[in-house]
Amino acid sequence: MKDYLTFAIQSITHRKVRSWLTILGIIIGIASIVALVSTSQGLENAITSQFEELGTNRIYVMPAGGFTQVRGTGELTTADLDVIDDIVGVDYVTSYLYDKKTITFNNEDVFAGVMGYETEVDAETMFEGLGVSLESGRWFNNNEKGSIILGNKLANDPDNYFEKEIVVNNKVEIDGKKFEVIGIAEPIGNEEDDTSTYITMEDARIIYDDEDGLTFIEVITIEGIDINNIALDVERQLERARGDEDFTVLKLEQVLEQLSVILDILQVVLGGIAAIALVVGGVGIMNSMYTNVLERKKEIGIFKAVGASPEDIRNMFVVEAGIIGLLGGVIGAIVGILISFAIGEAAMAAGFLYLDIQIEYFVVIGGILFAFIVGMIAGYLPAREAAKLYPVEALRE
Repeated sequence: MKDYLTFAIQSITHRKVRSWLTILGIIIGIASIVALVSTSQGLENAITSQFEELGTNRIYVMPAGGFTQVRGTGELTTADLDVIDDIVGVDYVTSYLYDKKTITFNNEDVFAGVMGYETEVDAETMFEGLGVSLESGRWFNNNEKGSIILGNKLANDPDNYFEKEIVVNNKVEIDGKKFEVIGIAEPIGNEEDDTSTYITMEDARIIYDDEDGLTFIEVITIEGIDINNIALDVERQLERARGDEDFTVLKLEQVLEQLSVILDILQVVLGGIAAIALVVGGVGIMNSMYTNVLERKKEIGIFKAVGASPEDIRNMFVVEAGIIGLLGGVIGAIVGILISFAIGEAAMAAGFLYLDIQIEYFVVIGGILFAFIVGMIAGYLPAREAAKLYPVEALRE
């Protein structure tokens, strides 16, 4: 084996340019696998962390068609809110009315989401439940009207939204109704939330011209009570009161499970794309080794003439191909790790969701071993052809 390794290293260093071009194909494949899998896992970690912060005692009720069904057939109403509020085990309920409206500031118009909520619930508690905190300003007071809290990007991103920065005490306008800015939210990490605005339910009913419609209802259960039983009670009571099933009851756990399935599928798809790149790298190794065999027929003939067996010749080329795969795998894994952390930093700098990048070492080690195995497999066929050469024919050619 020592002789095989010496021979392989000498061969690789003798053909530097071709060897590194071949190794580059493996590097791209392994780096893609490590970076894509680590980044998608980081996304899943970030989403899971945010859901855990919200708590596990929350249930969401929305129309069967989702947000798109607001003020349409099957919409939720304040009557549904009263039904849920009377269920044993429910701590309190919060209702929301959401749609998109044109917001005017300094003679500029921006189309953004406007969320109305009931001020009877403590504003700080409610917004913390939604994962929203304030960068500046204050929360709503009970029964307050004519006030608005803006998402961070809407207030502070002149390149994409209002040219002039919006600060507390500025005035904005929605459908001719003026609102005083009382708060600017902290960055959340996604475009939809960071461009949303929040007003009281009284104001929302005016601008949406909707007396009792609701987009969704948030149900907070009493700690220690089985949330599954509460969710079942909510479903039964609403079905009985409404006389239909045009609504959906979701627990946070269900939402997280659905997202996890989507992210798992994403990982498989991205991993498959990266695997294709690795296969292309393996074809590159095979091509390089076939070229080596053609160029080194005389060398193979001399080896055989001095007593090298077909197994020796085959092992020389297989080891060389394996080393190429191993080098590509190690360098590719390092590059993939660096790319993963770079993507995480770039996402955070751009104001997107914080990606909790955690390198899964079984992915790194598996990628390196996979590259090594692909290299040896790719080198086997050329090595077998080299082992079949007759010494006289090889020397003559």
